[in-house]
Amino acid sequence: MADATSLLLGLEGLEVTGVVTQVDRVRVVDVVTTDPEASRCPDCCVVSRSVKDRTVTRPRDIRYGDDPILLRWNKTRYRCVNQECARVTFTESISQVPPRRRTTTRLRTQIGRSVGEAARSVSEVATGVGVSWPTAHAAFVEHAEQVLIDPQPVRVLGIDETRRGRPRWIKDADGRRWVRVDPWDTGFVDLGGDQGLLGQVEGRTSAAVTDWLTTQSEQFRTEITHVVIDPSAAYAAAVTDTVLPNAQVVVDHFHLIKLCQRHRHCGATSGDLRRSRSPRAQT
Repeated sequence: MADATSLLLGLEGLEVTGVVTQVDRVRVVDVVTTDPEASRCPDCCVVSRSVKDRTVTRPRDIRYGDDPILLRWNKTRYRCVNQECARVTFTESISQVPPRRRTTTRLRTQIGRSVGEAARSVSEVATGVGVSWPTAHAAFVEHAEQVLIDPQPVRVLGIDETRRGRPRWIKDADGRRWVRVDPWDTGFVDLGGDQGLLGQVEGRTSAAVTDWLTTQSEQFRTEITHVVIDPSAAYAAAVTDTVLPNAQVVVDHFHLIKLCQRHRHCGATSGDLRRSRSPRAQT
């Protein structure tokens, strides 16, 4: 990292060999690997000097100023020289660009912080750095897993769904017919304290809720006294004596009032806004 341009780029293990500016003001930065550990087989850890071929990858990196940068990494593909190793070949990789990654680690960290700490939407951040929504979302999940701690016990647990992207059509496992996929997530929120979002899982089914709750500690489940949901039969079915033995289901006021507005003859009162999970529940 002695070269001034390499120091400015700041990617340990890579050396800048050239920089050119295209007509559209995109700066193309050519780099080569200088990390000696990059020639070590990821499976058996034996260093190789047997070069099979060379390839060029273009991992996306953080921006420098207003003009984008195109990182062009000239990599070497080695043959594993350990005859007992099952891996035949491998390509150079460094900590900032792990195998099969198309973005640098520092870019993914920047994305995760922008979403998780600056409260920006995934779509906004993805557009700003020029990556897809799934890539930005995956970076946020990685960042959250590093900084978040296990949720502490709560008294009032809120459960609600959030749409994640637009519905799309994909082929089934046999590849014979198209199936409509409507992506939803279920979020768990601390409504009686200040922890905020406790967790989020894919789907909005009883199984999704039950699976998340059963992964929490027994103390976490037994200390929950109320579970606040919208009028969701799937969420209500997940709150059982087995999973949450001390909890009552409460339908939030917003959805009940909304239902009353739809049905003008509804005679709901403030006492009807609370609904327990027992067979003697009020309607």
